[in-house]
Amino acid sequence: MYPFKRKLPKAGFTLIEIVIAMLIIGIALTGLLATYLTCFELVETARNTTYALNGAQKKLEEIRDHNFSDIYTYYTNNPNFAVDGIAIGDSNGLVEVDNTNPDLLLVTVTACWRQKNGRIIGGDSALNPLGSSPARLVTYIANR
Repeated sequence: MYPFKRKLPKAGFTLIEIVIAMLIIGIALTGLLATYLTCFELVETARNTTYALNGAQKKLEEIRDHNFSDIYTYYTNNPNFAVDGIAIGDSNGLVEVDNTNPDLLLVTVTACWRQKNGRIIGGDSALNPLGSSPARLVTYIANR
């Protein structure tokens, strides 16, 4: 026997330390997962906004190809259009033509859509485009 007792260092972690460490890691991973999911929603919104703006621009180019005298009549009778790239039925476009000036038409093209999570961007619950849509283009067309 040894004349004095030697103390051995404590090795490892206690159960409480491990549980606390796991809780901290769990909270951090939950925050990262929430950020990751939010980024997916933002990417979808950006993609659909791009599709909607491209669809509105395409519709404006189509309007410019019509005769000036036919624009008001045609687009008053056919104001709605589908937006390419967004599922049909989940998007809607609207053309509004103001002809208060006989030589100058105010043309507004607005698009709205429903995200995968059910959120509607730029429209009401029936997918009718509103003036607050992020995909709204306004221009004047002159009679030349």
